[in-house]
Amino acid sequence: MSVMKKSAKSKFMSDDLNDFINESQFLKDSPKNKKVQKRLRPETTEESTSNTVNINNIGLKKKKTEDSFEVCRESRQKLLNVMNHQIEARKKTNENLLKSLSEIVTHLEADYNALKDNEQKLEHLTGAFIKCIQQTTNAHKQKLKALKEVHSTFKKECEEMETDHRMETDKLGEELEQDIRKLQQKLVSETKRSGWETLRRTIFQAMQNDF
Repeated sequence: MSVMKKSAKSKFMSDDLNDFINESQFLKDSPKNKKVQKRLRPETTEESTSNTVNINNIGLKKKKTEDSFEVCRESRQKLLNVMNHQIEARKKTNENLLKSLSEIVTHLEADYNALKDNEQKLEHLTGAFIKCIQQTTNAHKQKLKALKEVHSTFKKECEEMETDHRMETDKLGEELEQDIRKLQQKLVSETKRSGWETLRRTIFQAMQNDF
């Protein structure tokens, strides 16, 4: 809504300025002022040169503004690339850890199954030996249970952390984009204001020279 208002306002100002310039041109072309133009021809040439310089300055400011916007966009893209690279590196590290934990779980399960088989084969042995085997089996069982819980918790935390990191990256990208837009609007506004002020002084000086 505010952009439409600014565009309409700029259009009206542009129309008024064109009307004013046309009126000034009409006055310059009137018979009464032709003699004055002949006497002030060197000043008119100097004024035209000044107008050209002012227009060139406005063009340079606009180009600098566009260059600044391009630098901001490149910096934002580089930052997002670095963060995405960090996400991929962390994801790869987590996958390696999960793979290692899975291998440990597999080995512990194999050990547990082997101990269960040994328990059945050695039931006829002495109670002390059976008790020792049972204690070892229970210890491995507790380790396996604890490690499975760690594995499940770690996997869940990795997924949540990856989701949060990606959300933060997206949010940061949006905030940077908003900051760039605000900076763009501010620079454009300042450039327009400076251009209008320069143009106003030029027209005012031209009117003084005409009168």
